[in-house]
Amino acid sequence: MIVAAIGYLSEQNVTRSPNDNIDLYEFPRDWWYIQMRLGITLFGLMQVVASFLIVWEITASLSASYITALLIICDCAAHAYNRLVLLDPILLAFILLSVYSSIKFWKCRNRPLGLRWWAWLLTTGGWLGLTLAVKYVGVFVVLLVGLQAVYDLWEAYCDRSTSLFSVVHHFLARCLGLIVVPILLYLLPFVLHLRLLDKGATQPGMGQHSAQFRLSFPDADVARHAPPVVAYGSHVTILGNMRPTGYLSTSYDLYPPGVGAEHQLVVQEFHLDELNAWGFKRPDQPELDDFMAPAYKPEPVRHGDLVRIFNIYTERHLHTHRIPAPITKHMYQITGFGEIGEFYEGSVWRILLDEPGAEVGVTPLRAVGSLFRIINNRTGCALRPGLSKLPTWGYGAWEVVCDPKGVNPPDKDQLWQIDENVNTRMPGEDLKARYQLSTLGRIWEMHDVMFKTNRGLKIRDFEGEEGLQKLLSSQPWMWPIVYKGCPGYTGNIYSLYFIGSPQVYFLNFAILCLLPLLSVVFGVQQVRQQQRQLQDAKKQDEDAKKPSTDSKAQAAVDRKQQGVTVQEGVAYLLTGWALHYLPFWTMHRILYFHQYLPSFFFSTMITGIVLDGGISRLEQLPLPLCRHLARPFALVGITAFFAASFWINFELAYGAEGDETGDILVRRAFYFDSWQT
Repeated sequence: MIVAAIGYLSEQNVTRSPNDNIDLYEFPRDWWYIQMRLGITLFGLMQVVASFLIVWEITASLSASYITALLIICDCAAHAYNRLVLLDPILLAFILLSVYSSIKFWKCRNRPLGLRWWAWLLTTGGWLGLTLAVKYVGVFVVLLVGLQAVYDLWEAYCDRSTSLFSVVHHFLARCLGLIVVPILLYLLPFVLHLRLLDKGATQPGMGQHSAQFRLSFPDADVARHAPPVVAYGSHVTILGNMRPTGYLSTSYDLYPPGVGAEHQLVVQEFHLDELNAWGFKRPDQPELDDFMAPAYKPEPVRHGDLVRIFNIYTERHLHTHRIPAPITKHMYQITGFGEIGEFYEGSVWRILLDEPGAEVGVTPLRAVGSLFRIINNRTGCALRPGLSKLPTWGYGAWEVVCDPKGVNPPDKDQLWQIDENVNTRMPGEDLKARYQLSTLGRIWEMHDVMFKTNRGLKIRDFEGEEGLQKLLSSQPWMWPIVYKGCPGYTGNIYSLYFIGSPQVYFLNFAILCLLPLLSVVFGVQQVRQQQRQLQDAKKQDEDAKKPSTDSKAQAAVDRKQQGVTVQEGVAYLLTGWALHYLPFWTMHRILYFHQYLPSFFFSTMITGIVLDGGISRLEQLPLPLCRHLARPFALVGITAFFAASFWINFELAYGAEGDETGDILVRRAFYFDSWQT
């Protein structure tokens, strides 16, 4: 909806995608194209500002915040990432704003349950809800803030000065701010989407949803006023119950040689067109003239009927045989075969309604309302979607197969339903009043489709898709060391490679590796400093000495008073880095380099804090000029180095111009042989 709003304000030419190759000489007529990218770039600016403010809240150091912002600005991946019309820049901006708000809320722990405390609690919950509404990767920052809340509640529980009633109060307040508010703000965009962007019944991709979902749109005119019962001679669209697969469809193209029988393709498509139109006829009916005769009276298709299913436009029957399917080889191939006047036993099917109490020869097949199985009368196999999409020769459509196990045991993936039902000889009814889903029902189904779609994002090991996906995808271990990026546009006269700047990424990786050692060194120094302060206090006032338990309690109070310490802040950022990076090691799906960028921002903020700490150590050296010149010289050197690195890596971020010979000149900016185009 944010992207749609940017396009609306930019007066977008909706016939062209903002990521298409648009001739630069068409400007300013196509100025909307630049405006849309500028709108997304604003979220990139928010990322820099939010990162700066997060480090400032943790360290109160202007130089640490400056170094963090400098590293982000000089990274070529961040530049390329935030210039495209994608959801990811919006997602990352919301992630960082959630972290910033959570730290501001954390710093209010010295004044709990006050107005400022409540304001930052509810703000944090609001950003979390919006983050999760953009992409489900936002669940990692929700987990990060949740761990922070658990840490705070544990501290409150262990504090002897805090009553149990106050702990319960804190718990309920966090439930409201960090659970209820995010859920409401997460659901709000779905409600607004269904109210504002409501012309979706005929849009591509609607086949991923049920007929009831599509019927709920105001523009579902064909499906809305239709006969309630499917009859012989009706023109129907058959929708799979397995999500997301789509409408039963066919093509004039044939299966390629060597892939089963060379009959017409039968697939499932997400969009509606004329090749989705099917009809039912009896097995002994050779021609279709009866449906056009004046004396034709529609007769319903009933539970248990034997039928032949034919495509209205290709005039081929739905057919199967005991030949393995192309991809799901343990099931049978489905084809379009046999002209209208021909008869083949493999083209006869039995309709079985999935309804308790359905009577054979009595219960009719209803449009939208009935779920049914299509069982081949010769082989006993059940029509169903396959387990994957077809290769390029199948246009990437979903495979359709016939399951040899039939209906034993029953499989919900074998179920189908009638979406559109057209028959001019039958009276139509308003099916929307009977079958449309409620708003919550539609939101539930949208989630069901989204989760099932995400589970299907896996590398498919066949034909050209394997090479393309392997070129674009990468593994988590490659991301911190920029072992491999993602090729962008690689045409003859322009090329782009999406990868992070090695100068920034290697520094971040080195500091992440040194953090355990640095934490040990800092811990030892802190203990020694505390012992020295305790000894000084003993010498100054022996009479004021308190028990060790009181000293610990006082230390806890002092920690609350000073807000978030640098150590706590670094630990918080490190946890954020781990939560946004390590889970990808367990995911068996297609992964891309850009999925490391949230972790990159966390590691860059850690780098800014650590480098600033190193500069502070330089200022403490017993040399006359170190106190006054160490920081300026260090900041100038860091700025010059990373500004020069960005200039060197400029073509990686903004692309390289080539020539008509086909040379991809972006290769001249490559650092490693592992980078591929």
